[in-house]
Amino acid sequence: MNPLLEFAQWLQCTDIPTALRMSTYVYPIVLTTHLIGIAFFGGMIFITNLRLLGVTLRKLPASKVIQSLRIPKQIGFAIVATCGLLMASSKAEEYYYNWIFWTKMSLLALIGIHGLVFGRSVYRSPGDGVPPQAKLAASLSLILWTGVMIAGRGIGYVEPPLDKLHALLLR
Repeated sequence: MNPLLEFAQWLQCTDIPTALRMSTYVYPIVLTTHLIGIAFFGGMIFITNLRLLGVTLRKLPASKVIQSLRIPKQIGFAIVATCGLLMASSKAEEYYYNWIFWTKMSLLALIGIHGLVFGRSVYRSPGDGVPPQAKLAASLSLILWTGVMIAGRGIGYVEPPLDKLHALLLR
């Protein structure tokens, strides 16, 4: 058997994911909190990138915009990541078969690489002139995060293969 599938099955059967999946009220609350966090976090990412592109807040130095949104973005990310992990763990086996889920995870990995590549040079100290590298970083960020949002929205519309669904239902 596939070790990743075995892990997904094990994870899904642990206490917290099982309780979340079986709850009538908690899963919708976690999902709603995830969406609120996306609006909060995503809005700040959007504002930061638009500033780096010179589209908005042009009277404020880019460094000031980035610095002032750093802590709220970290809080927003913590909310989104925590809720996302809870939801993914509650349906881990189902998501194992979901190609859109894997697309979203791949895009998130690319965002991590993006952060490593541009984190220090652009987002830590962009300067006030906004160099071309910062505009490239902002453009890539907008593309990647848009992809994550589209994939995240599509996850619920992919059903596991019928033979796998039958096995899931028999558990």
